[in-house]
Amino acid sequence: MRPESRRSPSIRENDRLIVVALGGAGIISYGTLYYCVAAIAKEASRDLAVTEEWILACFSFALLASALMSLVAGRLMDRYGAGKTMKVASFVGAASLGIAAASWNAVVFAIALFGMQLASGFLFYEAAFVFLVQRDAVHAKPQMAVLTLIVGFSSTLFWPLTSLLLTSICWRQVCWIYGSCNVLLALPLIQLAHGKSSARLGDQNTACGSQDLSSSKLIDLVLMTAGFSLTTFAFSALLSRMIPILSSIGLDLQESALVSALFGPSQLAVRLLAGSFSERISPIQLTILSCVMLLAATFAIRPASHSLVAIVIFIAFIGFSSGLNSICRGSLPLSTFGPDGYGTRVGLITTFRLSTASFAPIFFNFVQSNFGVGLALASLAVCAVGSTLSFALVSARSKREPAR
Repeated sequence: MRPESRRSPSIRENDRLIVVALGGAGIISYGTLYYCVAAIAKEASRDLAVTEEWILACFSFALLASALMSLVAGRLMDRYGAGKTMKVASFVGAASLGIAAASWNAVVFAIALFGMQLASGFLFYEAAFVFLVQRDAVHAKPQMAVLTLIVGFSSTLFWPLTSLLLTSICWRQVCWIYGSCNVLLALPLIQLAHGKSSARLGDQNTACGSQDLSSSKLIDLVLMTAGFSLTTFAFSALLSRMIPILSSIGLDLQESALVSALFGPSQLAVRLLAGSFSERISPIQLTILSCVMLLAATFAIRPASHSLVAIVIFIAFIGFSSGLNSICRGSLPLSTFGPDGYGTRVGLITTFRLSTASFAPIFFNFVQSNFGVGLALASLAVCAVGSTLSFALVSARSKREPAR
């Protein structure tokens, strides 16, 4: 065993503190910059004299802009360090929420939405993954699993919290409060994690991104990008149309909402298990398992009409697959390419992944409306098969060329 793999209890305690700090910051970032938008859209649209659809359309374009910005974000994190860029982004996110709160017309509110989503590209899962890799690439993978487990509580906390706040205060006050949360809570947590890590980062960031990919690794990167893009496309379609899908197979609105609530606990359960098995199962194996579960979900729903058991299996498999996928998006690029240039590669994958996903709800709705839910789900099964084959090729190539 290498001497550096034996780590003192104080260092392990440092690891836990840093992951918890990043997780807390992630909960606040996701909750205030992402989950709150849909919750305040109705009241904001009334106040700004536009339709709710207009607000959500602006939000969709802001998400696309954030996706296109991901490659630049990855390069900046490689160059300056993820800790520094996360601190700046937390302040930008807070300022954008302040602009939203003070917006005097819909255009200003739309600008604020773009600012919020551009900041999110430096704060969400991938940014935290880059932080962990830059800090300690050797032990980053199990920490990624724990991080996703913590941040997964963001929707559970902020959806009901935002709804509760809106019963007593207006949406503008909610934005002011959430902007303050970014400055007073998220920013200090990021600073805490960065302060604990700064001594270990060294000069790693200046070296990152300077190495060119060999043709062999470039093929792996293309396959990986295609695989993650296909799975994210399927998740985006399923999650955006979950209630209509369940309604089309015989559930009423209340039953659909109740059953779909199993998605979150399924994600958390599989992330908890993944953290326990991360040292025994390779990232590529977890990724392929995630794709197979997604494929199984698309098949489970076919005979599920009026079968509660099959519907629960469908929801659980989607949750399991999504939970594993969020971990593998960080761990697989690290295990395949190493820490050098990690931010740039993750940013590249994220750009294609989220850009593709932005069209999924429109595509799925079009196919379902014109050809039926069966064909729409079959198209997502094709995505699951394609992603499984992509990652299987990455696995086969790594076995054939172990020296890469």
